[in-house]
Amino acid sequence: MRTQANGWQYFVATLLIVTGVINVIQGLAAIFTPGFFVATETQMLILEYGAWGVLLGLWGVVLVAAGLAVLSGSAWARVLAIVLSALNAVAQLAFLIAMPLWSVVVIAIDILVIYGLTAGWPITVGDDDSERSREASYQAGYRAAHDRPRAAPRPTSSPEHGHQQSNN
Repeated sequence: MRTQANGWQYFVATLLIVTGVINVIQGLAAIFTPGFFVATETQMLILEYGAWGVLLGLWGVVLVAAGLAVLSGSAWARVLAIVLSALNAVAQLAFLIAMPLWSVVVIAIDILVIYGLTAGWPITVGDDDSERSREASYQAGYRAAHDRPRAAPRPTSSPEHGHQQSNN
């Protein structure tokens, strides 16, 4: 199922691509210059810098591919990007001790990507029933707004309104 392109789609794809490229750069820095980071290798969680560098580099390539896939508008790409963004946020938690400020920024970007993928998405293209019903709703609203107003019916005479009936 494909969707029409919209601003959220391009925004999310751009964020994913930028985050992926930065992960690749972060991975290369971890491989070639581990002294760049705040923590020493003994303070790292789980892996040493060389392993983190390879992992982040490959992960960055996957994020770039996911960003490009989101541009296709397919539902599978959207779901994949949501999962990858959530996993990227968790991975950045593990890398938090090495680059605290940057990890927090990336986690915020991942949350923004997830929001954009779940909240700001257009209707699907090719769903003729929804297109027709939307068009019919628009036309009905247009007619209602532009029709000449009708006069309200006059109230009828009744005993409750102060009129008395004659008894002849």
